[in-house]
Formats: sequence, structure tokens, C-alpha cells
Amino acid sequence: MALQPSSGDKIDHSTTPPFLLRLFYRSARPLDPYEFSQAPPPEATASTEYFSILPEPLQQSSLALYQWSDCTLAQLTRTLMTELNRQGEMEVGVGSRVVYKLIFPDTRAQVSENGRGKWIDKPLGSVVVGGREAELEDNEAFEGDSNKTLADARFVIGDYVACAVYNPGPDGRVPPMPATRGGYGAPRGGRENGFGGGGGGFGRGGGWGGEGGYGRGGYGGRGGMGGAAPPVEDWRRGDRPPGGGYNGGGGVYNGGGGYGGGYRGGRGGRY
Repeated sequence: MALQPSSGDKIDHSTTPPFLLRLFYRSARPLDPYEFSQAPPPEATASTEYFSILPEPLQQSSLALYQWSDCTLAQLTRTLMTELNRQGEMEVGVGSRVVYKLIFPDTRAQVSENGRGKWIDKPLGSVVVGGREAELEDNEAFEGDSNKTLADARFVIGDYVACAVYNPGPDGRVPPMPATRGGYGAPRGGRENGFGGGGGGFGRGGGWGGEGGYGRGGYGGRGGMGGAAPPVEDWRRGDRPPGGGYNGGGGVYNGGGGYGGGYRGGRGGRY
């Protein structure tokens, strides 16, 4: 499976293995990218999963799902409703609005002095449970961007999906879309989180694997991503880079072993 499958690809679920998708949730308030920026602990190795170093509240407010890139926001919402209502942790019912976004590391940003990388977000869509089509109180008809798929949003395997749940008011009205904030949009240069020039972030030196925490020595340095620097042509996040992309193989989601493998060959890899 490609790192970023095309939205036009038809996926045979009987022959194509799913990938691990981390879905984070919160009530009435969005998750911010900076909450996911953590410095690597001294004991971290190339095989350390980044999820394991996230703050405990984030880990506890998440679901581990196995999905395909043709998964829709309606499917995610239905799963979220089932799990949260079963746990009694949060009510998601008719009239609730669920706002989704992608959260991922900005591989062009410099790592701060405390070892933290920069994370950014990208709107994914909004789903309203019930809406005008709901004739019964327990009707799970969805409105909004319910038919949008992960591939439609240019999801890259390894991205986190975060959602904020807004329940209806006392009058039963569906809550409006929350106001958007600036500051966490596309990185400098207008690319969606491209892997080109500038800083290091997770992409400079290969995450945990390089010298000095996130690694030094650029893309060919010790512990780096392996292979040459990113292409200079204009290309979008998730596209296969011109010329074959980063060297190396790497399996689905592991890319040669956790953070040391990085983005290898435009397929596999993990943040």
C-alpha cells in the first residue's frame, strides 16, 4: 500500500491489509497540534512508537482503529458513537456535530531547543448526527461531510485524526461550526507539509535515530531518513516525489523500523 493512496483507488479489503489509525477525541474543544509535540525521552530508541510518549490524557482519549483509505467520516463517526456511548465517557447522539482534522508533524520546521518538533493540523470535515433526515430519535443518518474519505483529504498513513464533539444545546439545535484560528495552517512556502528545505523537525536526520535527539546531518546523515534530499519541484504532501522519492524500502506503516526508518521510498514509513 502506498504511503498516501489515491482517492480514486478502488480498494479490495479482502486482499489489502488495513493500517493502524489513531483517532483522538475531545468534547466541546478542539485538540491543538502543540499538544502532540513531545521531546524524545532519553530511553527512546528507533523502534519507540511516538504514541507511547504522548501525555496520558491524550492516550486515554483515543481509539486504535484498523482502517483503509476509503474509510468515510460517517464510518469514523459511527465507530466513535459506538465506543464512547458504550464506555459512558461521552454522549454522541442526534444533533451532535463532530469536527475532524488531521494532525501531523511539520517536517520543514526547526526542532526547538527543548527537543520538541512542530506539529500542524489540516481540516478534514464536519459530520452532523441525525440532522434533517433523522425521523426517529435514534436515527443515525449523517449530514455534512459524511461521505468524505481519508484519501479525499490526502491522508498520509501515520497521520493522526482528531475530532471535537459538540453536543446540541438545550433547545436541541445543532451547534454551529466553531470559529477557526490561524497559526496552524500549511507551513511556509504554501505546501501542505512538504518535506523540502529549511528546518529539521522530524524529517531532519530521521527522527529518533540521528545524533542528538531528532537527528542531525540532513537526509543523508547518520540516523537519517536515508537517501538524497527531497526534490526541489513543487509537489504536494503525500504525492510520490519525482525520481522515486526517498531511498529505501520499508513496509506499510513501519518504514524500516519506527522513527529511524522515516519516509522511505514514498511508501511505508511512519512519523
